[in-house]
Amino acid sequence: MMASNLLDWIVAIFVCWASLTAIVQSPRETTRCDAPYTTGSAVRIAPATPTKAEIEEMIRDMKLHD
Repeated sequence: MMASNLLDWIVAIFVCWASLTAIVQSPRETTRCDAPYTTGSAVRIAPATPTKAEIEEMIRDMKLHD
């Protein structure tokens, strides 16, 4: 019975130590969360800005649908 209780205490202390180690990090260490997020190797291209004629056409279409 005493060995089981001792084992519980050792496991509890280890879990606390691991939790505190994960929470408190040295400022010199870099975390994986600081890495840039990429979804793939493809280069993203911004969509083309619509011309004034295209904007006017979209507005006209919106007015027709209302």
